[in-house]
Amino acid sequence: MSEPLPLHPQAAAPAGPSPGPPPGPAQELRARRDAVAAALGEAGWTEGVRALFPRAAAATLELTGELTGAAVGEAEREAAAGAFVPRGVLGPPMAALAHLSEAAARDRNPTGRLAAEVHALATSAPSPSPFRLEQVEPQFSGAGLSPPQTIAVRFDDLLEWISGGSGRDLETAPRAALFFARFLEISPFSRANFRAAHLLLTFFALADRQPPIWFEAADAAGIRSEVSRAFRFDTAPLTGRIEQALRRSLDEVAGTA
Repeated sequence: MSEPLPLHPQAAAPAGPSPGPPPGPAQELRARRDAVAAALGEAGWTEGVRALFPRAAAATLELTGELTGAAVGEAEREAAAGAFVPRGVLGPPMAALAHLSEAAARDRNPTGRLAAEVHALATSAPSPSPFRLEQVEPQFSGAGLSPPQTIAVRFDDLLEWISGGSGRDLETAPRAALFFARFLEISPFSRANFRAAHLLLTFFALADRQPPIWFEAADAAGIRSEVSRAFRFDTAPLTGRIEQALRRSLDEVAGTA
């Protein structure tokens, strides 16, 4: 006696493994990082990542209006010729990036001390920057800027969240985006909060063995809009921009092979 035919012909096909969902941006970035690092080797990867520090430093100054036009390329060439020794106009942000690189090698979680030290180095201050004691005007629309008496508490809350279970388990881009937006909303220092926040993005990248993160000055209007949206807990656009920055950095590191 023959076996009954299945109701649907395709049901007779042998079951195979489910293809599963397509990889997301985070998985793609990790796979790309691993491929580039394997191709370059440890020494090549380290050299390629550090070679991007002048770009991140120059972008920081360009975004804040302190470096314009031909001075950008000149500053990058100066920094490259200095073999990663902070000097010239890029000296302060390069010193800050070197410092947070050392911190990222020790711990994946940022600290208040690190933020104060990075801010001081970026602004050529002689010691870790204190929190501001006065109210300042917000740089971004929708910022619920902290009054001085609540800065320490709000900043500690941010660090506790970003270092706790929920924040610690996030991928590089969403974790950096959340910290970046909340840092700017608190604006803990009297000035140069964006400069410090932009440099601290690279801490999250290096802590996850990724290359530096920086935004381009040409994208300033979009960044401003995305930060304001992140204040309202819509961090997807800002996360996407950081993922885009990581892809660009990985491509540049790969180009050093």
